[in-house]
Amino acid sequence: MIRRLILLVLLLLASVSAAQWFANEGGFLMLRVGEWTIQTSLFVAVLGFIALWAAVTLAVGLLRRTLRAPGQVRERLASRRTHRAQRELIDGLIELAEGRYAQAERHLEGTSGFSQQPLMHHLLAAIAAQRRGEWQRRDDLLVAADSANPRARLAVGLLQAQLQVDAEQWEQALATLGWLREKAPRNHRVLMLQARAMRAVEDFAGLMDLLPDLRREQSLPSAELTAIEQRALDERINALGASANADSLGRIWKSLPKSRRRDPVLQARYARALIDADCPVTAERQLRRWLRQRWEPMLVEVYGELPLPAERVYNRLTGWLNERPDDPALLYAAARQAARAKDWGPARRHLEAAVARDDNPTTARLLAELYERLGEHDRARQAYRQALGLDPIGNSLPRMDAPSD
Repeated sequence: MIRRLILLVLLLLASVSAAQWFANEGGFLMLRVGEWTIQTSLFVAVLGFIALWAAVTLAVGLLRRTLRAPGQVRERLASRRTHRAQRELIDGLIELAEGRYAQAERHLEGTSGFSQQPLMHHLLAAIAAQRRGEWQRRDDLLVAADSANPRARLAVGLLQAQLQVDAEQWEQALATLGWLREKAPRNHRVLMLQARAMRAVEDFAGLMDLLPDLRREQSLPSAELTAIEQRALDERINALGASANADSLGRIWKSLPKSRRRDPVLQARYARALIDADCPVTAERQLRRWLRQRWEPMLVEVYGELPLPAERVYNRLTGWLNERPDDPALLYAAARQAARAKDWGPARRHLEAAVARDDNPTTARLLAELYERLGEHDRARQAYRQALGLDPIGNSLPRMDAPSD
């Protein structure tokens, strides 16, 4: 404001000075063009020049504005459309969150062509279409999203796979995830969705192949990975059916990564599969080798289930008992083999020692059955109460009456 005031004062001073100069000095200007002669005072000539300059400047400005007008109109329209698209995007998000999927899709797609983020409009509209059960519409919107921003192809593919999994379109999801796996083989989200789809279609062979990558990328919690691994191994073993033998089971076992073959849970499952396939000798040999490498109560329990001659298995177990007299799992296994041989005295002694060392409902239940067999009903009731207290749900427990060889 002060600068403008100073400039105005300076202009007034300059005008006054110029007027005095023209009044004192006078002078004239003569311009001759052909037969025409124009003569005027210098003051009028200067004023005329200034007026001409102002007129030309004004005309040029008007011409520029006229030429720029269409572009400015287009810019204003585009700006209004962009602001409208932003409002529609927000409205669509709110409606999507509120479950008004048809309105959300209409708002999101209606202005996607004017938006600075058409990708967001298409992706959110695809989610709305999915919620309405419009699978083809969903896929069309995802194609539009991919075209809107090819750099987001992986993100679009991941959303498509997630939506297909949510819709239980397993075959389509696996096809999408197969393509994504080629583009991003170590993406943990791709691996997680692929594992979920494979579990759904019971592709346990593929799941076994996928497990090393799942573990390496930590795509799932360790406990869930272990559960998947056990289920996959179980299903592959079960798929063999009556054709299961040491060779076929061995091939499945060797298909596991070496690090996983050291897992006692998987070792126990493999040993029991060998027993079920009538290969107890192979199972016994494997169990002894693993127990030499690392003592695992779970494997000792499986050893106690071997359907080999009871005396042979019992002698092996009692040999280990000389080194580990207080091992509850070993005492339990020895008791089971003694019971198989109907050698009730050692069976009772081992079970009582095991119960004294470990609160295990299975051991207490077997001891109760043994007391009943021996006619000691009071002790049997006490042992049953102990087993029930340790296992109030009443899970199925093994029984004492195993066949004798």
